[in-house]
Amino acid sequence: MRSRLLPLTCLWVGLVLTGQTNPAAPLATPLPAPKTNAATNSPIPPSTAAARKGLLWNAATDRYTASIPGWPLQRVLARLSAQTGWRVWIEDGIETQARPQIRAQFRNLPAREALPRILGGLNYSLTTSSTGRRELKVFATQARSSTHEIMADEGEGVIANELIVRSKSGSKLDAQRLADLKGATLVGTNGVSGAYRVRFDSDLQAEDAKRTLSAESEDLAVENNQRLEAPDAPIPVAGLTAPPLRLTATVRPDGTRRVIALIDSAPQPLAPAFQSFLLPTVDVVAGTSASGNPSHGTSMAEAMVRGLSAGTAETSTRIQPYNVYGAQEAASTWDVARGITQAAQDGSTIINLSLGSAQDSPYLRDVIQQVSDQGALVIAAAGNNGSADPFYPAAYDAALAVTATGRSGQLTPYANRGGFVDLGVPGSTVVQMDGQSWVVQGTSVSAAYASGMAGAWAQNPQTPLTPIRSKLIETFPVQTTPKP
Repeated sequence: MRSRLLPLTCLWVGLVLTGQTNPAAPLATPLPAPKTNAATNSPIPPSTAAARKGLLWNAATDRYTASIPGWPLQRVLARLSAQTGWRVWIEDGIETQARPQIRAQFRNLPAREALPRILGGLNYSLTTSSTGRRELKVFATQARSSTHEIMADEGEGVIANELIVRSKSGSKLDAQRLADLKGATLVGTNGVSGAYRVRFDSDLQAEDAKRTLSAESEDLAVENNQRLEAPDAPIPVAGLTAPPLRLTATVRPDGTRRVIALIDSAPQPLAPAFQSFLLPTVDVVAGTSASGNPSHGTSMAEAMVRGLSAGTAETSTRIQPYNVYGAQEAASTWDVARGITQAAQDGSTIINLSLGSAQDSPYLRDVIQQVSDQGALVIAAAGNNGSADPFYPAAYDAALAVTATGRSGQLTPYANRGGFVDLGVPGSTVVQMDGQSWVVQGTSVSAAYASGMAGAWAQNPQTPLTPIRSKLIETFPVQTTPKP
C-alpha cells in the first residue's frame, strides 16, 4: 500500500479533489492555545482523511473535495494532473498574478465550481485533445499563452526511478558498476554512510536494476529513494501575538558550545532576539522557497529557541539549520540522510527531525542508528494522523519520538500515539513576520520544543545526552506502552 509522506505542522493538511473548471510539565514561556471549535471549545484536529489521501480524485463521480492549507499554485496543479491524468499547462510567470498560497476547503463539487476555487482567480480552459486526453490550461491573458507544462506529482510514496544502494557490511562498492547499469546515472554519494544514489531513465529500468542488484549479492541493500513532501503553510491569524523572548545568548569561557541541528527547509531571517541563536544555514540542497510566508524551517527555528528559553534564562547553545528542501516542493530520504550525516560530522549532537512519513526507509533508519551510536540525540516528530500507526523516523528505536499535547497535558486529537511514542510536548506556537502573526501547530512544533529544551539542559557540550533523553521522557510523559 502506498503511503503519503506527510508534513507535520498545520492543522489542515492535504488536498482531496474530485472533477472539472474557470503539557505534562508546563514550559517556562506560555504557549498559545490551539484553535478551537467555538461550539465545543475543543481543539480542531486536522482532516485526517485528507491528510492520509493527499490529492484524491473521484473518477466515478468526477467531483472534487479539497482541504488545501496554503500551497503554491504549481503544487496544486501537479497533484491535480497526477490524480486525473490531465495534461496541465500554465502561462509563464502566472504565479505572480495568482494568490501566493492557495487555500480552499470544500467537498463534493463539480469541476465548474471546484476549479475556480483552487486557481486563485486565474482564467482556465479545460478541453479534450484529439487523442482523447483532457488538457487544462491556466492563464492570465489567453489560453494559447499556456506553454509551460506542469509535471504530475503524486506527492507520496517512492521515487520510482531512483535507487539508494549500499553495502550491509560497510564494504566499498564499485561505483562504476552502478553507473554502468542500463539507463543509470550516478547522481549522489554519501561517503559517511557508504551509500550511492542512482537515477534511471525509466521506472522499469530502476525496477530491473533493483532485482538484478538484490540477486547479485546478499551484502547489497537496495531500496527506492522516497519523496518527503514540502511542509504546509502556517495559518495567518489576527489579534494573537507571541510572548516576548526572555533568553540571553552567552559564550562559554572555553569557546565550546552545544549545537542543535535543524534538518528542515531554510529559515528566513528571524527577529534579532531569535537570530542570535542561529548559525548560518548549510545548504544540503541549494535554493530556498520564494514564498513570503514563514517557512517550515523558520517556524521550527523559533519554536526551538522557545524551547531553549523554557530550559534556562541564558545559553551558549546554538542552532545549525540544514536545508534539505532547497527551492523544491519536496525533499527525499536521501537528502534528509545527507543532512543528518553532515550535521554529525560538523559536531551537532542534538538532531531535530520535524518531518516524517508512514513509509519505512531502512537506509534512513540505519543512518539515524549510526549517529546515535556516536552519541547524538535524535529527536523526531511523531506525526499528525491521530493514529497509533508507526510514523518514521520517529518510530525507529534510535529516535526519541515526540507527540503533541494541549494546555491540559492531554494528547491533541491530531497527535499520533501508540507504543513508538516516547513523550508529549505542547504542539502550538505563534510566529510573527512583517507585522503578521501565524499559528503553527503539530508534532513538528513539539519536537522542536523538545530539542530546544535538551539543548538548554545540556548546553555544556561535555554533558552526556543519555540522562537528558531520560529527563525529557520523565518530564513530559504520555500514557503509552514502551517500544517493542
